[in-house]
Amino acid sequence: MHIDSISIENFRSIDFTKISFDSDITIICGENNAGKTTLLEAIYLTSNLKSFKGVSNVELIRSSSNLFKISLNFSNKSSNNNIFVEKSLKSHKILYNNKKITKTDISTIFPCYSLVFGFNNILLNDSSYRRDFIDNGMFHVEPESRKFFNAFEKSLKQRNFLLKSKRYDSIGLWERQLIDANNKLSGCRESYFKHLNSCFLSIIESIRNKIPEIYNDIASLKLEYINGWGSDDFEVVFNKNQSKDRAVGYTSTGTHRSDFIVTSLGKPVRESGSMSTLVLACLIINLAKINVFHVKHGFKPVLLIDDLFFGIDNKNLGTVVKLLVLSKGNIVLTAPNIYKNILEKICEENQELKLIAVGEMVE
Repeated sequence: MHIDSISIENFRSIDFTKISFDSDITIICGENNAGKTTLLEAIYLTSNLKSFKGVSNVELIRSSSNLFKISLNFSNKSSNNNIFVEKSLKSHKILYNNKKITKTDISTIFPCYSLVFGFNNILLNDSSYRRDFIDNGMFHVEPESRKFFNAFEKSLKQRNFLLKSKRYDSIGLWERQLIDANNKLSGCRESYFKHLNSCFLSIIESIRNKIPEIYNDIASLKLEYINGWGSDDFEVVFNKNQSKDRAVGYTSTGTHRSDFIVTSLGKPVRESGSMSTLVLACLIINLAKINVFHVKHGFKPVLLIDDLFFGIDNKNLGTVVKLLVLSKGNIVLTAPNIYKNILEKICEENQELKLIAVGEMVE
């Protein structure tokens, strides 16, 4: 899958711009607050119908306007397609090839993942970010898992409500549903993680073979899954914790406590890794995620990366570029102007990459 072009009107700080994407990997370069991240938001919105920053779509409308419009053209398996999104203060319109489409269908037709360093870094934030990372990929690979996710969330919410309000007379029904939903959802999460880990290890092995100068802290990266209750049967642990749960007023164990850890040289990256190791670990995890999708569907989702090069030393900068090229995916990423000169040189040496300055982007 490949983005061909995008037109953006009255979206955040952008009055109007139109961009063509001639390469599989496009680097958007510019000063701070010049609209680089806004461009990624616009692309992401055409797939997920929301910003990856968690703000409402109304807030994305340019202050001098009452609506925004985004039109994105992409090709997939030799077919050319268009997504059009219009959002006003009171209504919205989503069209795929000039026909109405649902949110679930558009995210399946034009899957798009984001990797944003800083405010929602999956390795530095709490476990909910990593569960969302797993679930987002899992829903695309195994759509039925969404049903188990919804059943678990509903039964967990009901049980926690009854625990908090100390209304135990009807809690048994919800507990039986919770145990069943937990086992099904956890099974889906663990199955997806095994595929993710397999692709992750494959990328690490490729790095060792094709980039022998790689630092050992990158070559030693590993993933570890935590199910949320331990090695015993969940129902056994759940029943042992009945008294504790009633005392604290919430469900203390289950797949809602699941997580995964990234280690380097045997230690968690988030605690002991350098900035370069942290950035590269996040990149490799996301490349593994699009590879899992590719195995299932035969094409790769678009990957958007904001400020990938921040904190990367020169040696690892070369590793990042090689990883991007080896991924053979459609990737759009941003970089601050301090990297412009070196990125221009890198793009000259790698025809798979194209650099677009923000000044060229905005009309």
